[in-house]
Amino acid sequence: MWTKLLTRLQRFAEDTRGNMAIEAVIWLPLILGVLSAMFSLHDTYRYKGLNTKAAYTISDALSRETDPIDDAYLDGMVDVLEFLTISEGPYSLRVTLVRYDGDTTNANGTINVGEGYTVEWSQVRGNFTALDNAMLAEAKAELPIMLHNERVILVETRTDYVPPYIVPGLTATDMFYTYGFTRPRFAPKIVWKDADQVASTN
Repeated sequence: MWTKLLTRLQRFAEDTRGNMAIEAVIWLPLILGVLSAMFSLHDTYRYKGLNTKAAYTISDALSRETDPIDDAYLDGMVDVLEFLTISEGPYSLRVTLVRYDGDTTNANGTINVGEGYTVEWSQVRGNFTALDNAMLAEAKAELPIMLHNERVILVETRTDYVPPYIVPGLTATDMFYTYGFTRPRFAPKIVWKDADQVASTN
């Protein structure tokens, strides 16, 4: 009995006959699913790259400004974000001027302990809320090492993305959140038009 069973199993293993229609029905959904997932992953990383480039483009443009920044300028930066990412929106932008208050030594040798990273002003568009010192403290690890009284421009962007084919994880919260920072190039800092206005929303 065992001999017959082994013979039949061997014959089945060596049999190369098949039905193309049945095999296509079995494998076609899997192949199409894999191709769709690969296409969505490729398009997702392409779109994430566009968001990163857009954030640094806006940051670089702001770093070159010597005149005060106003609402119209920030609205223009949102238009730049829309143009560079080519998504359906919504588009969110937050620009924050961060100053580092380090330790200083007086003439008599007394050390004044600084307050660390502080927000001078923060302006937002879209779904962001204005950055404050408490929120900035939580992101301390992501900020660069700075000299006393040095400033950086922190630019954060967020856009929504709908993949061509739904793949779990591609629409996760904050997946398309990008931040970048740049030191002012031609002035010690960039100034918001209304010096008394610490934050506003649109």
